[in-house]
Amino acid sequence: MKTIETWFFIGLLAIVLIFGAGMYFVGSSGHVSTSTQHSSNEYNITLVITNQNYMASAGKNQPAYYVLENGKMMSSAQIYLPSNSLVTMTIINYDFGPGSVSSAYSKVTGTLNNTEYVVNDTNINKSSSASGQWVSTVPSADLAHTFTIPQMNLNVLIPSDSIVVASFHTPKSGVFSWQCEVDCGTGSSGWGGAMTTPGWMQGEVVID
Repeated sequence: MKTIETWFFIGLLAIVLIFGAGMYFVGSSGHVSTSTQHSSNEYNITLVITNQNYMASAGKNQPAYYVLENGKMMSSAQIYLPSNSLVTMTIINYDFGPGSVSSAYSKVTGTLNNTEYVVNDTNINKSSSASGQWVSTVPSADLAHTFTIPQMNLNVLIPSDSIVVASFHTPKSGVFSWQCEVDCGTGSSGWGGAMTTPGWMQGEVVID
């Protein structure tokens, strides 16, 4: 995998934080949570999807999720989240896809109001002012990945070359499997390679 300079991530993180804050102030008035679960704890996490990751077992580049922490790209094999919290997850996707997804995972679920905020075709290196929209579905032709935790009924849709922001409540505690449900791996089915490898297109979410 190519090494990405630290200064880029510092700038990237600043852009994401500015964008996220502005987006939620603008959009929150029309998207008030109807959930009966309330929490005074809030937590932000940023994930990055890249596609230039060489997987030796696959003999080719494969897409992978990373956790962005303190300007560094960390493995997503285990993602740690606090319990009983309102988590705002920002996913920055550099991959175009495309792939196909089962109809069972074609809608946003488990987030506040079953919606997410999407900015499409955004060059985040140049601008943080791009406008986006709240969505509950994404056309399959535009879909590159999902971030799905079946045990939490959480399904976040990731369009090609996009920034996605979604908020959801975490339960008391537990270890849950996460999976991309778009067939973006190797083999005739697209479910090999990254799709079956922790830290690429699957892993665990540890809530404590």
